[in-house]
Amino acid sequence: MGRLTTNMRRFSAILLCVAVSACAANRYPGAPTMPSDDPAFAAPEPVVMPGLETDPPEALKLMPGDIVQLTTVSAQTNAYPGLIVDALGHLHVPLAGDVSVGGKTLTEAEKAIEAGLRRYDRFARANLIITQPDGHVASVLGAVGKPGRIPVPPGMRVADLFAAASGGRETGLASEQAQNLMPNLDLARLMRDGETVPVSIPLAIKGDPRHNVRVRSGDQLYVPPGTEMLIMVLGQVGAPQPIAYRQGMRLTEALARAGGITVAGDQNDVRIVRGPLDEPRMYTASIKDLVNGKATDVQLAAGDIVYVTKAWYTKTGEVLNALSPLISLANSAAIIAVAEAIRRP
Repeated sequence: MGRLTTNMRRFSAILLCVAVSACAANRYPGAPTMPSDDPAFAAPEPVVMPGLETDPPEALKLMPGDIVQLTTVSAQTNAYPGLIVDALGHLHVPLAGDVSVGGKTLTEAEKAIEAGLRRYDRFARANLIITQPDGHVASVLGAVGKPGRIPVPPGMRVADLFAAASGGRETGLASEQAQNLMPNLDLARLMRDGETVPVSIPLAIKGDPRHNVRVRSGDQLYVPPGTEMLIMVLGQVGAPQPIAYRQGMRLTEALARAGGITVAGDQNDVRIVRGPLDEPRMYTASIKDLVNGKATDVQLAAGDIVYVTKAWYTKTGEVLNALSPLISLANSAAIIAVAEAIRRP
């Protein structure tokens, strides 16, 4: 919710900057077909993850939460099923007491148990079998269909972990904003032992071996929602609202998701506000020219504000003044709907 409010403040700040600097005459350059076609606009540089050069496999280790069966062999053979490795990594062994086994391989844990038992029986041997590997889990949070703890079998990789957490998200929300939410995989991060693993989730999904690395117990994958990159569609449209941005989104798609241009809207004057706070740029696009084959559909950039004017608007100030109540509308109904969708499992 805090990030969404920050985005709304950003949009408001852009509009204020434009209001101060804009001239009275309604003349703006035509919107470039691609954001890169305007040399004055510089999109933020993406963070490139280098991946891991080596990703050696690890031996199976006992983790807190695992349930094991212990068999002791000496003059008599005894089986102890259902023993749990506690949160401290200890296994309570009859006679030997609490034995530290967390993080140890099965062979190492068996030797530790035998050392504890030999205080009472120097011929004792121990055998461990993991019956329920409940401690072998990774956490997936954020914009996925099934967030939470995911079992990690041996050999699981990042793409497998993401797929396991990407089950169908429940629909049925009253607001269409929720249906527009998409995970922002470019900003997704895999955390391990408190540090970021330098892998790209999109490249992992594509099978790049440097990025599709093995998942380890305790890993955390965070997939932020696409609301960190919003496009605002305001003005004379059916449903003014924020829309989650995706790469390659076109102006007509954004307008369609917002309910299309109303009868009072000016199809010859669709404004696009783009760029940083200190130097925002405003363009104009004509949907009528696009329909008549005289123009090309505009590709939008993350953070764009699309505003459909009324036919009688001729001055910048009047357009910007009209945005204020719509920004308030977005902060109330639309933003609450998006936040609700993020919280919904």
